[in-house]
Amino acid sequence: MFFKREKTIKIKIAYWLSRIFEPLLWVGLLGVAMIFSPYLDNYNRFFWAVELLIFLVGLPLLTLWLAFKKGKITDIDFTKKEERTPYLLVILFYWAMGMILTWGLGGPVVIIKILLLAVIVGLAVLVINFYYKISNHALGFVISCLLFNELYSWHYWWLLLFAPVIFWSRWVQKKHTWGQLVLGTGLAIVGWGIWRIF
Repeated sequence: MFFKREKTIKIKIAYWLSRIFEPLLWVGLLGVAMIFSPYLDNYNRFFWAVELLIFLVGLPLLTLWLAFKKGKITDIDFTKKEERTPYLLVILFYWAMGMILTWGLGGPVVIIKILLLAVIVGLAVLVINFYYKISNHALGFVISCLLFNELYSWHYWWLLLFAPVIFWSRWVQKKHTWGQLVLGTGLAIVGWGIWRIF
């Protein structure tokens, strides 16, 4: 089953919180926020919405589902870090192709920028993964919230107050140590810094 059953109520709550704060879900919400931002005012929003969402989250989600179905991964959380490497390589390819396609078609700079940032951060996760396990939940949620606020002038800063909830849910399930959660958050802040520089 895609979502495995847990025994205690605390673990069940933590499990469903993890599903609510799935990294690709929040990256997808960031993509939707970007589509409705003023950065796409002079572009065909529908076309670029489809293009962005296919490469940013659509293909990665499809690949995750197929990998799970074929037994390439044991659970949706990639508890075994060795299972992360092939998946990371595939989604890096999707993000790079999306970025190149957007650039080749003269697409919005903001879409090129988000896909380039995804590649940079994804490469960092890939390298770290060879030596240590990083929390993609902390990374995905925090960087999505930071960039969402960049797009909308920090009107939604309060979303970051949910970060400790994610930390708790991942720690309670023994999916991550506090160090792995802090590392994921730290990489999110570095990614946000790169966004601001460029």
